[in-house]
Amino acid sequence: MIILADALLNFKNIKDFVYVIWRCVFMSAYITPKQISYFISVLHKAGKSDNTITSYSRNIKKLVLFLDGSELSKPQMVAYKKWLQDKGFKHRTINTYIAAANYFCEIMKWQDMKLKLDPLDYEELQERRQISSESYKKLVYTALQNDKERLAMMIQVLCHTGLRFCELNKLTVESLRTGYIEVIRKKQNVKLEIPEIIKSDLSKYTQHQNIISGEVFQTKNGNTVNRSNFRRELKNLCILAGVDEEAGSIQCVKNVVLDAYPYLKLKND
Repeated sequence: MIILADALLNFKNIKDFVYVIWRCVFMSAYITPKQISYFISVLHKAGKSDNTITSYSRNIKKLVLFLDGSELSKPQMVAYKKWLQDKGFKHRTINTYIAAANYFCEIMKWQDMKLKLDPLDYEELQERRQISSESYKKLVYTALQNDKERLAMMIQVLCHTGLRFCELNKLTVESLRTGYIEVIRKKQNVKLEIPEIIKSDLSKYTQHQNIISGEVFQTKNGNTVNRSNFRRELKNLCILAGVDEEAGSIQCVKNVVLDAYPYLKLKND
């Protein structure tokens, strides 16, 4: 009856209203282990990573813990959000829990129970785009230990030089000799100095890869590294390094939370 009363106030069209009445009469909204298993199978079919599936599963179990055997409803979803707030979770974390619950409701055809996510404030948006020094070091170290030298160097170049990903093609063997990279920003030529510590390793990297001219970062066929391929490699590296997949973005590796960027040098051979 609670769901029906809520629907009377919020339904958008007669079709939605009839569906809600039908579900109230013929379907229960108790979350069962069988439903959670089905939800996980849908995530697998959608191609979600193991880390993402584990996260969704953990978040749904948090909702089940809150319900404590009660039936799910829109008022219960609102109470769940309030419960998370009272627990002291940040808006960003609460949004993650609610987004998982919303997705579960969508799969279960319980669309009328979904809640709107709260907008994040500026500080939380900035935090979301950053990763910790520890995570950064894990990514670079794991890449070097798994013979992913190019990936490790690309991460460190993005972090240390201020280059945008679309400007990496301006980093050439020739620019290593001059010590700076020339890029165009707002229709003006800008010279970016290459830090000495990374310039030395980039020269070493080009020797390892037998690159004598042109772009420093190339594919085996001599092509520019594609943005989507880099993102995919970065996401896979996050899994390998045991780092949150949210850190696997270009924005994150360009915004490491620390005072002095750690730098992991290449081996001599």
